Amino acid sequence: MQVVFAESHEVAGTDGDISALEAFGYQRTPHADGRPQVEICMISTIDGAIAVDGVSGPLGGPPDKAAFSALRSAATSVLVGAGTVRAEHYHRPSRSDLQVAVVSHRGSVDTTSELFTSGCGVLVLPVDAPAVDTRNIRVGVGAVDLAAAIAQLGGSFIQVEGGAVLNAQLLTLGLVDAINLTLSPNIVGGSADHIVTQLAVPHDFRLTRVLRDGDFVFCRYEPTSK
Repeated sequence: MQVVFAESHEVAGTDGDISALEAFGYQRTPHADGRPQVEICMISTIDGAIAVDGVSGPLGGPPDKAAFSALRSAATSVLVGAGTVRAEHYHRPSRSDLQVAVVSHRGSVDTTSELFTSGCGVLVLPVDAPAVDTRNIRVGVGAVDLAAAIAQLGGSFIQVEGGAVLNAQLLTLGLVDAINLTLSPNIVGGSADHIVTQLAVPHDFRLTRVLRDGDFVFCRYEPTSK
């Protein structure tokens, strides 16, 4: 299959080749109670690592970038941990209307970065966290109340972009509707982080879709209990 970048990128599925936008950028419907769909988006190597030297960029390529772009095109908000924002050097998103909500317990985030000066960034903090000089949402005491934060963000689809701690917290609270996992054709070895930190109990998921572009495999998993 020919590799074409961005919106015209095609992935192979059981129904034939479809564009990345068709595969990942479709409109989500909120839950019956109005809660948005919450989907984790991650990339992992064959041996389960999510980063090389602390960043995920070296694991990707045009197919992964196309899928990520298509997923973001459908999202009404992004939810991401402060550590991931620092490590990955988040910039202003290509969509000026895309809100990037950064979870932090202390507000120790560079609010002079392009993400925040563009107006797209918003900090999600506990109510007792120190004052910050940027737009913020305050929920929970001592720690962020993620369920309340998601309710305040609203919309139809929140894309969660890590890190592993945030992913684990959302899974523990039963707030995850799907995991969109890109399997990168790499092995890095060592003791790299995985898509979640240690969970108190296993969480069962079912594989609902598999797509392929070259050596990249795109898997969608949904909780068996939903």
